[in-house]
Amino acid sequence: MLSTLRLPQRLGALALLAGAALGAACSGSGGTSTSVPPPTVTPSPTPTPTPTPTATATPVSAAIVLKPASLSFTATGAANALPFTASETGFTGTFTVTTPATGTANSCNGIATVAPASGTGAFTVTAAGNGHCTFSVSDGTTSATETIDVTTTTVGGS
Repeated sequence: MLSTLRLPQRLGALALLAGAALGAACSGSGGTSTSVPPPTVTPSPTPTPTPTPTATATPVSAAIVLKPASLSFTATGAANALPFTASETGFTGTFTVTTPATGTANSCNGIATVAPASGTGAFTVTAAGNGHCTFSVSDGTTSATETIDVTTTTVGGS
């Protein structure tokens, strides 16, 4: 039958026969089918965002409070010593008391002494001679100034 058909008709008939053969093979009757599993999809990990650095607050020291902030003496010696206290909100450390170096402005050398040189807040100043000077009280970060004035008078000219 194919030999009597012209070329376009032959090709059409061949295509018809091939289609029928394929249809019979895929119909599921009499053959074994092999199923192909679907490809395995691995999900990409969700990116973890890099945290943005945040500013850390720098603790601000509270002011050192001196009570009283100045002391005036009219007499010298241990019997005339006067106290002052240093305090600071939230501070639990030790205060250090210093005076400018001998020979510089506001030095207490020869005018007054303070005890202790460091402590938790209670200090005693003893006048030694006439003059004006300052003690600096520090917590290691901030400081406050204790002003000292010593004025003695001599009665009787000696």
